[in-house]
Amino acid sequence: MNLNKSKRPSGRTYLSITHRYREGGRQKTKTIQSLGYVDELENDYPDPIAHFKGVVEKMNEERKKEMAPITLSFSVSKRIDMKDTGIFKELGYAVLSCFYHKLGIDKFWDNRRMRADFDYNPNAIFKLICYERVLRPGSKAAAFSNKDRYLDRMDFTYIDMMRCLSFFTSYKDDLIEWVNAHIAKFRTRDTTKAYYDVTNYYFEIDSEDEDELNEETGEMTEGLRKRGVSKERRKDPIIQMGLLMDAEGIPITYGLYPGNTNDCLTLLPILKQAKERYGLGRSIVVADKGLNTSDNIAANILDKNGYVFSQSVRKGDKDLKEWVLDQSGYKGGEEFRIKSSQAVKTVYITGEDGKATKVDVPVKRVAFWSKDHAEKSKHEREAVLMKSARLVADTAAYEHAKTCGAGRYVKATTVNTQTGEIKKVIREIDTEKIAQDALYDGYYCIITSETHLPDEEIIEIYRGLWRIEETFKVTKSDLETRPVYVSSKDSIEAHFLTCYIALLLLRLIQAATGFRYTAAKIAEAMRSICGTHMKENCYLFGYRTGLTDELGCLIGAELNKQVYTLGSLRQILADTKKRHSKK
Repeated sequence: MNLNKSKRPSGRTYLSITHRYREGGRQKTKTIQSLGYVDELENDYPDPIAHFKGVVEKMNEERKKEMAPITLSFSVSKRIDMKDTGIFKELGYAVLSCFYHKLGIDKFWDNRRMRADFDYNPNAIFKLICYERVLRPGSKAAAFSNKDRYLDRMDFTYIDMMRCLSFFTSYKDDLIEWVNAHIAKFRTRDTTKAYYDVTNYYFEIDSEDEDELNEETGEMTEGLRKRGVSKERRKDPIIQMGLLMDAEGIPITYGLYPGNTNDCLTLLPILKQAKERYGLGRSIVVADKGLNTSDNIAANILDKNGYVFSQSVRKGDKDLKEWVLDQSGYKGGEEFRIKSSQAVKTVYITGEDGKATKVDVPVKRVAFWSKDHAEKSKHEREAVLMKSARLVADTAAYEHAKTCGAGRYVKATTVNTQTGEIKKVIREIDTEKIAQDALYDGYYCIITSETHLPDEEIIEIYRGLWRIEETFKVTKSDLETRPVYVSSKDSIEAHFLTCYIALLLLRLIQAATGFRYTAAKIAEAMRSICGTHMKENCYLFGYRTGLTDELGCLIGAELNKQVYTLGSLRQILADTKKRHSKK
């Protein structure tokens, strides 16, 4: 490395530390550190040039030490020590650590630690659970067993970890408010559109949670784990989770609700929290048809928000069905057609006196037909009909599924026998129902308050919902949020809080890399940057890809060496924390 003295047109001299190297047969120069103008540096150093020459010399000496070869000797007869818990050391998690400290989560827990009497560091527990949720999702016991793989100090017991979960739960809303404020410090956030959806997570238990009476207030608290409409069609008790995300797919907040809560009742509490605590301004709320209710539309209007909701065509009123199926007004060709109309929707606004007032609000309806969607619907129905055919001959299976799924295409008719004394039930495929459903193949309808927006822009806004659907897949598959292994309410809340922060870290890393990699690919890359203890303080690494190089550049660290000393690993982590916690 060299001290570069650059003469500027103004006559002033600018200092920087540079490194020369060869690449592709050509010599290149990389700026390691920009120092400033000599005349300004003289305020801090009597002789800036002499001072920074000394700095460069020390840097070069340190670099020589790092580049010096290490000689190790091994005995071929030596066996692995089963008690050696430090045989592996993680380095890839430095990327997670970088964003963890960018969000200031370490400071958040350190500030609140002073209010509690702990013999251990709750921040160490929280980050271990979050990191493990990304790298090796599993139970809290599995996370604890891996704590020695990390370079951070983790002096706590498994009992400490489990007891600390209720502490995390008590600060859930404060933490989400904190991380949202910190996100705004290092990235421009687009909340003009807010995407919302609901999913649920199952628990492998036999009975639901009982409701609890608060003896001091007299209020009844409903248990979380209740049987409801499961996305996986399971009979286990579930929890409902609503997730709100910005236009780029970065989570804003979430809410947990008892498993028997209707999806449409979860939107308003989330939006209220986002507006009051996180400073969410006017947003176009985008959601699926399950959230398209009079109350939700009315609340958005009163809060001066917009909305883009899908509208079920099959379950719509006669006027909507006729308008959608009427081919007049459609623009497009054989692959895709679209049309719109200005309309009025009646909603009911409940006043402070509890009375509902009927209000007609202007809306825009956008209908479109897609050949791909039509073929997909036809293919899916054909698969259902195969099951329907089996239900015709199986009484028990029909009784179980007659109101949903394959059962909806089976028609049961009761007839009298020839004597007129005995009745018989005849089941057959309902061809009329099939024909009716086929009419709507490929058709979609969207209803929106944004009557001024072009049709194509409204559809593009609605299509952004794929991000939240993909996010739920990440939480359930990559982060393995389900099934949940904890049982108390506080522990369940803490479990979802750590899963949410793990998801947020992953999404921020994806955003920093331009969303060119899936969450699974990034997690795999970080997990694979792991060293094996050779001897003394040396660790051998053997994984490198273009993605790992990019992640290293992202956090300003070299993650591509074969051999690291324990000291150099700790220095990388310390530098990353220090560098990014200031920003």
